[in-house]
Amino acid sequence: MNSLTLSYAYLRHKTLSTVLTIATFAAGVAMIVVLLLVNAQLQNEFSNNLKGIDLVVGGKGSPMQLILSSVFHLDVPTGNIPLEEAEKLSKHPMVKTAIPLALGDNYRGFRIVGTTPEYPEHYHARLKTGGRYWGKEMEAVLGSEVSTSGGLKPGDTFSGSHGLTTGGELHSEFPYTVVGILEPTGTILDRLALTGRESVWFIHEHHDHDHDEEAGEQHHEAHDHHDNDDADEHDHEHGREITSLLISYNSPLAAVSLPRQINSTTSMQAASPAFEIARLTSFMGTGTETLKYFAWFLIILAGLGIFAGLYNAMNERRYDLALMRSFGARPGKLFSLMMTESLIVSLISVIVGIGIGHLLVEGIALWLANTKHIHMTGRLFLSDEAWLIPLSLAVGGLAALLPAVRVYRIDIFKTLVQR
Repeated sequence: MNSLTLSYAYLRHKTLSTVLTIATFAAGVAMIVVLLLVNAQLQNEFSNNLKGIDLVVGGKGSPMQLILSSVFHLDVPTGNIPLEEAEKLSKHPMVKTAIPLALGDNYRGFRIVGTTPEYPEHYHARLKTGGRYWGKEMEAVLGSEVSTSGGLKPGDTFSGSHGLTTGGELHSEFPYTVVGILEPTGTILDRLALTGRESVWFIHEHHDHDHDEEAGEQHHEAHDHHDNDDADEHDHEHGREITSLLISYNSPLAAVSLPRQINSTTSMQAASPAFEIARLTSFMGTGTETLKYFAWFLIILAGLGIFAGLYNAMNERRYDLALMRSFGARPGKLFSLMMTESLIVSLISVIVGIGIGHLLVEGIALWLANTKHIHMTGRLFLSDEAWLIPLSLAVGGLAALLPAVRVYRIDIFKTLVQR
């Protein structure tokens, strides 16, 4: 029988200890795989969505919240900003482009964003054949995931719900008409429904007006009601707001002075996506490093388990091993037997661990899919995962080294006599 067959037979004989060692080893590998996959996909998400956005301007509040709500659509906005101020800032000589965003409604959990065609163009999005961008109120262009989720195509209609999450009041009296579907972009656009700002203003102005009427305006005369509508319309024109502006600089020097100028001289807040995401990544990095250390602790602990198992096995099988030597087995044969047992356990562990890691990330991805926020998958394989195999085998080899050396140096005569 060769070393592989003998090793397999012994591991089957010690099923419980073998399974426990594999479970501990695989848990450490799985944790590292999850960290690698999640970190890589988050960094990719950050990179794809931040590309070309130098500054985000919105309501006063938390800069991180402003970035998360306006760039990644993960949080609630810090507030609205006056349209007049936003348009004035858009014409600033240091501003190359300023893309407006107006939030407030959702469709099945996907946010409806009032903006301009510059927004999808910024991400180099392409419309599917037969589609076009909105040309008037209540026309919408859907991201690929929104279209798939709702089974919508150009010509179909849908109604948004009030608020940024599901469960809000349905605006069934103001349906949107789908005029285009975007090709998948790998960015936040895939999970948004885009429309003109005018559509968002139209719905909320009528929504607010209807609630005002219910509060006690029914007793007004018809001509008074008409006069009030005219006054309201006049006020809306001059008091409209948007949620935020996504700004690209016209010059690198703008990074030095423009944010400070906005924060100190206007009612708006300017936040740097690069700075805030670097801060977020720093926070995440500390936790990630801690988990990585714990994962390696589990792997080393499993290595110690392999060492203890092989060392005890050597003592238990000392007579059998000496008998094999007396029948002509060379010391190298016994050495390879011990190493093979350890490497089998290590190889099974790393394969199981990688598989479990990908399954866990796929589970995370399914949960995130329900939140309509971040796209992730467990079906992605990274080149960084490849080094887990040789490193795990190295841990197994080191764990088997001392028992294997002792087997190599076994005293045949003394062992058989003591038996």
